Amino acid sequence: MENQDDFRRDKHIRYFKHMLNILPKGYTDMDTHRVSLGMFALSGLELLGVLEENVSEKNRKAWIEWIYAQQRIPSSTNPSEQDDVLYGFAGGPFSGLPFQTSGDAQLNLGCECGPHTNVNDASHLTMTYTALLMLVMLGDDLSRVAKDPILKSLKKLQQPNGCFIPCITDPQADLRFMYCAAAISYILNDWSGFDRPAALRFIRDCQSYENGFARTPHQEAHGGTTYCAVATLGLLGGEAVLDQRTMTRNVQEGEDDAAFQERLSRAGYLHKEGTRQWCLSRQTTGFQGRTGKPTDTCYSFWIGASLDILGSMDLVNNELNRGFLMTTQHDVGGFGKWAKAYPDILHSYMGIAGLALMGEPGIRPLNPLLNISKRMEERLYTETVFWRSA
Repeated sequence: MENQDDFRRDKHIRYFKHMLNILPKGYTDMDTHRVSLGMFALSGLELLGVLEENVSEKNRKAWIEWIYAQQRIPSSTNPSEQDDVLYGFAGGPFSGLPFQTSGDAQLNLGCECGPHTNVNDASHLTMTYTALLMLVMLGDDLSRVAKDPILKSLKKLQQPNGCFIPCITDPQADLRFMYCAAAISYILNDWSGFDRPAALRFIRDCQSYENGFARTPHQEAHGGTTYCAVATLGLLGGEAVLDQRTMTRNVQEGEDDAAFQERLSRAGYLHKEGTRQWCLSRQTTGFQGRTGKPTDTCYSFWIGASLDILGSMDLVNNELNRGFLMTTQHDVGGFGKWAKAYPDILHSYMGIAGLALMGEPGIRPLNPLLNISKRMEERLYTETVFWRSA
């Protein structure tokens, strides 16, 4: 008989395998996000160490072809600058475009954009980010990824305030899409589509009086967007991870005020220690996403990964956090938002990812910056065209 404290690994494997093969009816209205849903299922199996044995080579190749069929690329006969904002990956074939696959005579590169293209069939930053992760997990070398068009699209999607909108039809510009743009740039090993100084200004503006990060300036700090800010700064690296609060003017080296202010502008944090404290304060048993809100499975990843990036996972009470996650496991496998809630694919993946951060036996180690296993991080560096020759 199962103990409540037992990690139900076999049931979780069956859950992710089922979700990969057929989604329940309740996910119908998420058809435009099918790429992201697939990423959660594939990555869940990868973290559990059973991806290859549960997804055959034939099916992995079929998935790769399906993902590339969602890529939006320039017209081969009449490319237009007006289409530059459309490139990347869409979330699924919801527009009714024909499915394409590689054959003897033609390589499946995706759908060409042109005068016939409806803007509602454009790429989306979140889908591009998750599509790239999926391709790496499935063993693709990314050689068919339209890197230069994607970078053109990033430039068009970055707004004057430094943030990004996800696609041409969605005016929301917040830290979620900043992170996706940063992750895409990192995976492609090319930051030419990302205005770093403008992005850093926006990130600093989103740090709230509590020292967590909000979606947009002057809003409430939130666990998910705090992760997006902290992970973006980690991906940028270098001076972006510095804390303005601890920086001082180099008087001995003759640094004047203008030079000091310019150096301050290259730091991503207004108060890094405050961010660490805000994250640690979100732990009750597991973690809550905002001050005074209920504890929720997914924040074991969002907050836990933020603390991992900040080098502070050793300050987390893992026993309490794990204990909470064991109560949100469902009898059929997967994790719910909280105890006795039905499982869903996002919280199921985030529950596994949160346990990975704590070193749960039977789960592979996780890279918190990209939200992929460390095994797949190594594959990115050694087996993809954008990194292996770098």
